[in-house]
Amino acid sequence: MEQTANITAVRINAKSREKSGLLRLLLSMAKIGVIGFGGGSALIPVIEEEVVDEQKLISKKDYDEEVVSACVTPGALPVEIAAGVGRKTFGLKGMILAALLMALPGAFLTVLLLSVLSGRTDSSLDVIRYISIGLGGFISSLLANYAYKTTKTASREGRKTLIASVIIMITVFALTGLKSLFSLLGLEKIADSLIKLSTFQVLMLSFAILIAVYAVQTFLKNKKPKSVKTDSKSKRISYSSIIIETVAWLGFAVILTVPAILVLGDGISYILKGFASSFMSFGGGDAYLSVADGLFVNTGMVKENDFYGILVPVANVLPGSILSKILTGVGYLIGAEQSGVQAGIAGALAGFAISVAASGMVFGVVYWIFRTFENVSFFQLVSRWIRPIISGLLLGVMVTMFKTNVQTAGALGYGKAGVLVITAVITVADLYFLNRKKTGNLIPMAASAAAGALALLAI
Repeated sequence: MEQTANITAVRINAKSREKSGLLRLLLSMAKIGVIGFGGGSALIPVIEEEVVDEQKLISKKDYDEEVVSACVTPGALPVEIAAGVGRKTFGLKGMILAALLMALPGAFLTVLLLSVLSGRTDSSLDVIRYISIGLGGFISSLLANYAYKTTKTASREGRKTLIASVIIMITVFALTGLKSLFSLLGLEKIADSLIKLSTFQVLMLSFAILIAVYAVQTFLKNKKPKSVKTDSKSKRISYSSIIIETVAWLGFAVILTVPAILVLGDGISYILKGFASSFMSFGGGDAYLSVADGLFVNTGMVKENDFYGILVPVANVLPGSILSKILTGVGYLIGAEQSGVQAGIAGALAGFAISVAASGMVFGVVYWIFRTFENVSFFQLVSRWIRPIISGLLLGVMVTMFKTNVQTAGALGYGKAGVLVITAVITVADLYFLNRKKTGNLIPMAASAAAGALALLAI
C-alpha cells in the first residue's frame, strides 16, 4: 500500500511539474508576442533570452538548431521558432499551443485596430507609436547583446575562432545593414553605391560558402563524407513523427478555416492563396508584402487603398510576425467588405490559422532533415558558424529598428536627431542592465517603453 501511494504521489508531482512547465512556456510565448516589435529576425535574441536564459526551457544548442531551421524555411520565423521550442519541451500539444500564442497577440491587435480604424484617420495609432519608440531601443539592445554573447563564446574557443567570428559578423552586416546605416545618417550618395542583400540571400550565400569549405576539407583529408546509419525501426519512428505533425497542423487549419469557407464567397480561393503566400514567403516580412500584393491586391481580393492605407501601417506598428498580421488582416478586410464584421472575423480567423499552420508544417520538415543528418560533418560545420552569421544579420536588423523609430516618430511630428539619441541611450542603458545588473528583461522592457514615450513628450 505504501509503495503504491508513493508511486501515485510521484505521478501527481510529475503531472504538476509538467503543467507548471507548460504554463511557463505558454506565458513566455504570449509575452514575446506582446513585446515582439520588429518581428522576424529581431525576435531571435528576444526568444532566446526568455526560453534559454530566464525560463531555461531548452538548451542553447537546441535553440540554435531551431534558429537554423527557421531561418532557411519560408513562413513566419517567430512562429516557427516557437513551434520548435514547444515541440522540444512538450511534444505535439506544446508545438501547436506555443506557435498559436506567439502569433495571437499581433493578429488580435491587427483585427482590433482594423475594426476601429475603418473610415477614420490613423490618430488612434499614436499611443502604440509612443510606446514602440522605447521598445525599439529595448529590442535593439537584445540584438546587440546576441552579437556580444557570440563573441564571448568564440573567445573561449580560441583567438582564431574569435577573429573568424568577428570577420563573419562584419561581412554579413556589411551585406545587409551598411546601406541602411549610411542612409540613416543622411549619406545617400554612399548608400546608393552599396548593395543590400535580403536575409534569405545572405543565408543562401553563406550555405554555398560552407558547402565549398566542406568540399575542400573533405578533398584535402581524402576521406568520404560521413554517412548516417539508422536502423529501420528508428527510421519508421522518425517518418511517422513528421507525418503526425503534418496531419496535426492540417487539422488545426481545417478547423479554424471552416467558418470562412461557409461565410466568404471566395473563401476556398483565399485559403489556397493564403497557404501559397506562406510557402512563398522567403526573405522576411518586407518580402511577404510583395507576395501578398501579387496574390490579394492585384487579383482584386483586397482594395489597394485598404491594403496600403490601413493594413500595412497597422501591421508595421504592432508586435509580432508581419506574415501572420498581414494574412489575418487580409482575411478580415475580405470578409468585412463582403458581409460585415462577423464575416471579417471569420476571414481573420482563417488567415491566422493558415499563417501558423503553414509555417509550422514547413518548419517541421526542415527541422526533421536537420536533426536526421546532424551527425554529418557538413551540418556540424553549419552549427559551428551559424551564430556569427545570425549575429551579423541581427546587427543589420538593429539599424532597421533605428530607422523604424525615426519613421514612427516622424509620423508623430518629431525630428530624426532627437529620436536617434533617445533610441541609442535606451539601447546602451538596457545593454548595461542586461549584462551587469542581471535584472532579467521584464524591468528594462517596461522602463524602456515608459522612457521612450516620456522622452518624446519632453522634446
